[in-house]
Amino acid sequence: MIFAVVALVLVGVVGVLNLALLLVMLRRWRELEGAELPSAGAAGVRIIDRIPSFSAPALDGGTVTERSLLGRESLVGFFSLTCKACVTAVPVFAEHAERLRATGGTSLAIVHGDGAAKTDLAAKLRDAMDIVIAEDAKAELSQRFGAKHYPTYAWYDATGTVTSAGVGVAALRTELVPT
Repeated sequence: MIFAVVALVLVGVVGVLNLALLLVMLRRWRELEGAELPSAGAAGVRIIDRIPSFSAPALDGGTVTERSLLGRESLVGFFSLTCKACVTAVPVFAEHAERLRATGGTSLAIVHGDGAAKTDLAAKLRDAMDIVIAEDAKAELSQRFGAKHYPTYAWYDATGTVTSAGVGVAALRTELVPT
């Protein structure tokens, strides 16, 4: 009888330790992927989507419209000041922007958050991307494109149709392959 009690207590202790380890892992995962854990396909940008009509001021002082992206392949990245994974994603975006630039394409980064234009994230993106747009916390432009989580990316062909889209740093590394 004493062996059964000891075994039962041991199973209970192992179960509690397992639960604690799981909670620590989930917390760390959320920290790495940003505030929310997006589900598969949660980018919000669908393959059949087209570049929406828009006009917005770029950080370099020019005005950017959907026409700025048409006629050549484009990479659009969506970043948020509250997203820790967005900072990690900048070098990955930079690598793909460089490849795209070499083939005549263009890259656009949209950073949202109050005061986004004067942040380190915006400065890093200015060095990496062809065009950078800062938007306030309402994220109206990101919403027009359909971005729901950060970082999100979308590749557009010369006609302005999405050819690839995804969310998160892992998706950038595995899915973001120029055509």
